[in-house]
Amino acid sequence: MTSTISFDRVSDIYDATRGFPPGVSEQVTDFILNLVSPTAETKFYETGIGTGRIAVPIARRGYSYTGVDVSEKMLAELHQKLEGVSHRLTAIKGDATALPFDDNFFDVALTVHVFHLISAWKQALAEIRRVLKPDGILLYTHGQATSVSADEDVNSQRWEFTERWRAILDGYNQPLPRYGATEEEVLTELQAQGATLSTEIAAQWRVEDTVGKLLENQENKIQSAAWSIPDQIFARAIQDLREWALQRYGSLDYILPQERQFKIVVVRDWAYRS
Repeated sequence: MTSTISFDRVSDIYDATRGFPPGVSEQVTDFILNLVSPTAETKFYETGIGTGRIAVPIARRGYSYTGVDVSEKMLAELHQKLEGVSHRLTAIKGDATALPFDDNFFDVALTVHVFHLISAWKQALAEIRRVLKPDGILLYTHGQATSVSADEDVNSQRWEFTERWRAILDGYNQPLPRYGATEEEVLTELQAQGATLSTEIAAQWRVEDTVGKLLENQENKIQSAAWSIPDQIFARAIQDLREWALQRYGSLDYILPQERQFKIVVVRDWAYRS
């Protein structure tokens, strides 16, 4: 039995709600490839490969790429992208805590926006370490697209909207659930295991969503944190959020901008065995 949350229920809207803006995907791909300097023999691996937002652009460059995901529907979306494309990508349904690969097999491992969804995250981390070569590199990204600090003026109102939603749910005794690890927990564990960490910003961009769009996203439960909230409570909470937003911003067309960045923690010296 898997310990990872499945994204089957949002597979058809995943890319539309979490995809990169035009040009950013290419920027992230170029950054990753420049970072690891792969050769024709380099083997990439990804836990939580999903719809292949990171994997497919790299595989299209001709590199060997393997990934696992617990969601069959997410993998179906990935395979659809590869129809008619020459590639060396293998994506299989699997459990992040029990990988079906040999020890010391991959050169580069990636995790993007997945460890907060894995309850047995330390075991998933151990499995990545096992299948990674002794001199391999882990590229760790905790969020799909990390927001620049909430202290930044441009992000303050978006932060306020998010915190209001949390407060409303807390008021119904329905705090947003926590499934797996925080970024701090994962990085602390990596350092405890002797890894050397460095942080890189692969891309940065701005999004401008209206209040109405943000409300729609919450109503459609595009975030996994909302899936466990009982329907009756969820409906009341959404109505509370809508009423507050209209009073606070005056219009559903009011724009709440956000500066985002794709942050990669580069993990080296970790796979060496003592």
